[in-house]
Amino acid sequence: MRHLDDEQANAGADHRYRDAEGVQKDIGGTRTDEEHDSSAVGRTGPLNEAALLGRKTPPWPHSAAAHPGHQAPAGGRRTVQSLAGLLCGYALLIAGNGLFQTLIPLRVIESGSSTFIAALIQSGYYAGFVLGAVINRGLIDRIGQHRTFVAFSAAASILALGFGAAQSPWTFGAVRLLTGVAFMGLYTSVESWLNGTVDNESRGQVFGLYAAINYLAVGSAQFLLNVGTGSARFSIAAALFASAVLPVTLMEGWPVKVNDSNLDYIPARTLQESLREMMVAAPLAVPGCILAGFLYSDFYSLMPVYLDRSGFSTDQLAMFMGISLMGALLPQFPMGRLSDRVDRRRIVCFTAWTSAALSLAMFCIHIRIVTWCATVVYVAVTFTQYGLIVSHVQDRTESHLRVGVSAMLIILFSLGGMVGPTLASGLMTLIGPRGLFLFNGLSCVLLALSARRALRWA
Repeated sequence: MRHLDDEQANAGADHRYRDAEGVQKDIGGTRTDEEHDSSAVGRTGPLNEAALLGRKTPPWPHSAAAHPGHQAPAGGRRTVQSLAGLLCGYALLIAGNGLFQTLIPLRVIESGSSTFIAALIQSGYYAGFVLGAVINRGLIDRIGQHRTFVAFSAAASILALGFGAAQSPWTFGAVRLLTGVAFMGLYTSVESWLNGTVDNESRGQVFGLYAAINYLAVGSAQFLLNVGTGSARFSIAAALFASAVLPVTLMEGWPVKVNDSNLDYIPARTLQESLREMMVAAPLAVPGCILAGFLYSDFYSLMPVYLDRSGFSTDQLAMFMGISLMGALLPQFPMGRLSDRVDRRRIVCFTAWTSAALSLAMFCIHIRIVTWCATVVYVAVTFTQYGLIVSHVQDRTESHLRVGVSAMLIILFSLGGMVGPTLASGLMTLIGPRGLFLFNGLSCVLLALSARRALRWA
């Protein structure tokens, strides 16, 4: 801790700031022509830098990445080794969340609640994301990424135990909302930690590994569904959340906490301004992110309900969800490379039509093997769409607007995640569990039409 304090003191000694006119000065008041490095935003991460009402950005020369004591060594392999503790902690965290997300609708249905109530409770997770975007930025500035990770991991563990013990739908909803707030803080701390530690030469490798860990951990966690019964299964999720703290607290090279008083102030663009500029530059952004939120949250929130109502045993449900989610890993890299060569809107249009056809097949054909195969392909194709949409929007966004746009994309996706399960559950109530596939198919058709319309704006 003494070493961290020394680093902070050194960082603050020659700190520069911007005055009210936007001119950068040093502590002594001398003007400098050196511009604020726009790469600082990428280094510290869009989630960490974004705020709904404003943002503060640490000056690049004094950020965590500028301190050799807290920066990964050059070279991809050594960088990964230096971040092994954080990545291991992240894997345990995501495994716990993957198990928790599947257990929640099953627990709600077991308590006697309807599909609509289950969907409404799951929507609270994304409402927590929006709320977390407001409060977590300031918290990370005050206490640092490492303490944020530890605090919210502990909170997630407590919330998982609370959900297992709860009986009231109101309690379920409150716990799910708070879980969303906690995980917004966790994702923010992890991504800003990674961005502030790795160098440009190894950034792609590290974030490729980061994405792979996400899908592998979520998929593998599904096989824990048949371990234990009742509230004991929530204890397993809580144990995974708590164990995520161990490798993170034992690792060396915690990032330097940047004091709030030593931050450059750069006025943020309002949500309305960011939204207006984004719609002009990339018309696919708003419908694309909202519909992607529909599709992603519908699968996590309501697919377990469909499987349970369709007679799948717990073992079969665990295998179904695990294989489907791990299959989502396979097309990520090939689709990313293809999108670098072909217009991303065309790929979004093609994948959306493909997903719509697969959804229609699952809606019309009531054969279990068809459902298995079609779902694996559906998840693999559909779970590439949000990344393609975000990449397309960032392609058309000026560098100084990217922070506000990144925050706006997350909010739009979260809004879709809030509304999607509620709408889909209505169809499931009207026509049965297969209504989920009809809703997904209609959402994919709308996404394909939105991408096609966006192509005409080129």
